[in-house]
Amino acid sequence: MREEQNLKLKRIYSGLLRTALFGVLLFLVSARVKGAEPLVLVIDPGHGGENLGAEYEEYTEKDMNLIVAKAMKAELEKYQGVEVYLTHDVDQDMSIKDRAVFAGEKNADFLFCLHFNSSVEHNLFGAEVWVPAGGEFYAKGRSFGILQMEEFTALGLYSRGIKTRLNDRDENYYGILRYCTEEGIPSVLIEHCHLDHPKDQPFYRQGDAQLMELGRLDATAAAKYFGLKSETLGVDYSGYPVPETDVPAQLVRPDKTEPDLCYIEVMEIDQETGDATVRIDAEDKDSYILYYRYSLDGGNTFSLPEEWPRPEAWNRSAKSNSVTLTLPFDQRLSLCVQASNGFDVWAESNSIALDPIPDPERLRREEEERQAAILREAQKNYKEITCAPEEQDASADVMPVLLILAGIGVCMLFVSLVLAKTIYLLIKDKNRR
Repeated sequence: MREEQNLKLKRIYSGLLRTALFGVLLFLVSARVKGAEPLVLVIDPGHGGENLGAEYEEYTEKDMNLIVAKAMKAELEKYQGVEVYLTHDVDQDMSIKDRAVFAGEKNADFLFCLHFNSSVEHNLFGAEVWVPAGGEFYAKGRSFGILQMEEFTALGLYSRGIKTRLNDRDENYYGILRYCTEEGIPSVLIEHCHLDHPKDQPFYRQGDAQLMELGRLDATAAAKYFGLKSETLGVDYSGYPVPETDVPAQLVRPDKTEPDLCYIEVMEIDQETGDATVRIDAEDKDSYILYYRYSLDGGNTFSLPEEWPRPEAWNRSAKSNSVTLTLPFDQRLSLCVQASNGFDVWAESNSIALDPIPDPERLRREEEERQAAILREAQKNYKEITCAPEEQDASADVMPVLLILAGIGVCMLFVSLVLAKTIYLLIKDKNRR
């Protein structure tokens, strides 16, 4: 009886052991299968079909986006364990909602929406990354955006930052970010540069090869973010230090307040060239200083925006900036400066009244004319002084001659009269005889 019980217990233990081993084996297999699942990335070329996007000269954004997207896809496919999809690979109309749904159907781990930019007044420049405003979608988007911005700035593009934007319902302003969040997919919207500004044009005007290079740059940022490696490219980003971003408890709103500080001081003015050295102190505690611009008429009109120095990183601006402004001559001026934060909100500085700077060229002309007038007056006086005695001497020399000639004339007249009388008397006497 006891032996039967022992045999039953052994069978029970054996069954439990087999079940446990089967469970462990199943766990290992499932973990292996899960680990073998590819990373799914979706690339969305912005616009398409009748939606042209930005247009400038002969450039159309929708065409450029497609070239960059295809290059990004081709580059990412060189890495191991990645599946890459385009929301569309031909020029076609496609709703923003459908793009996000497409990514959801592919169980995408991330969506990258690619764009180029332009501004209403054609005065803005630089690259920027827009990210969802809430939760883990913000954290993942910003962490990737930092890597993307490092690639941009290494290329030479000026950073406009990593930003959020909300509509009047406190939703993500950009539809692709809003719909991807609804689909549970992390996403970013990448604005590579501005088509309509001279500072950005060198980054896209050299043909399709340059656009493809931008696509490879985007792929590199993604590969670093996901720790990918490629035997084809000979790179391994496993364990790459991805910046950590805390998951915010509330929506991360754009900074709509103007910079905290904007103050100017004129350090020096070169009277010969009109160049003025101006120190600008500017600071924004909530973000960073993006641009500055200046006015010479008290703020009625301003120059085009210029980039603010960032000696350390794209999101850490210098606290002061010394600039050289060329001032117009012979004008009374009122100098002031504006500085903007990362969301294009401007703060205006104090105003400084500047007395007119005499035009050196005008002063030289006036001096030359004055010297010429002095020279002409001197020459005139010299002639009066030197020429008058000569005329008097000449008159003195001529007068005696004239008197002598006059005397001789009188004498000759007298003699002629005497001779005429004598002849007359002789003729008269002869006739009498």
